[in-house]
Amino acid sequence: MTTQPPENPFPGMNPYLERPELWPGIHQWVISELARTLGSQLRPEYIVRVEQRVWVSEEPDTSGRRPYRRPDITVLDPGWAAERAVALETEPRQTEDAITVELPALELERENYLKITRVSNREVVAVIELLSPSNKSNKGRQEYLSKRAEVQYSLAHLVEIDLLRSGPPMPVVGDVPGGDYRILISNARLAPDASLYVFSLRQPIPIFVMPLAEGSEGISVDLRPIIDEVYVLGSYDRDIDYEQDPDQPLSDADRAWIDQLLRNQGLRKPAL
Repeated sequence: MTTQPPENPFPGMNPYLERPELWPGIHQWVISELARTLGSQLRPEYIVRVEQRVWVSEEPDTSGRRPYRRPDITVLDPGWAAERAVALETEPRQTEDAITVELPALELERENYLKITRVSNREVVAVIELLSPSNKSNKGRQEYLSKRAEVQYSLAHLVEIDLLRSGPPMPVVGDVPGGDYRILISNARLAPDASLYVFSLRQPIPIFVMPLAEGSEGISVDLRPIIDEVYVLGSYDRDIDYEQDPDQPLSDADRAWIDQLLRNQGLRKPAL
């Protein structure tokens, strides 16, 4: 007998999914499921494609330890490690005047995003970005903002989804209320004005309308079912210890709210 998989216990974004070691997989799942959902709804007038941006990120490490690295799928020759050890033993030693240093930590960053193209004229109508930690800090932020500007100065609409509490939010002009997450919809026909949804981890993820080609109605996008489906398909409940708090800091009020939510659903032991 098969058992029903546990559902996402949060009304909107699950803050436990923001862990750095989980997010790359979450990112790929959400982008893929969003492409599948939109692709079936927008066919045959539009094409929805997953595109990839690649750049080299240089991250100085001042902690004394190697930062977390996201591995690619790699197959190594079994004899490689032995050959490397022999090479190190036979390699000429440095002179006494030389000092040992370490090169900056480099990582090849790959970011998937969605591009929506109109079939009739192959015009890029919209770009959907789901932010990652690398987009919100250091060189990755500069790289992302450069690509963001390219979309802004084109005729394409931009949808920017930020489901990460870590890192400074992307810049906008205007009075923005405090919140944990953001969704930005920039309609190219209304630029520079844009619509911004700001919401907390206690709230459902807002349903928004993504604009399409001029003369066409926009399409409603609901991320909540996608997050819930990814949670189940990826069996992320097995990687989460709900007895512990999420990685990113919480206010006392949010910590108490999460504690009560998880206890009510039997995911934390009752308080003594």
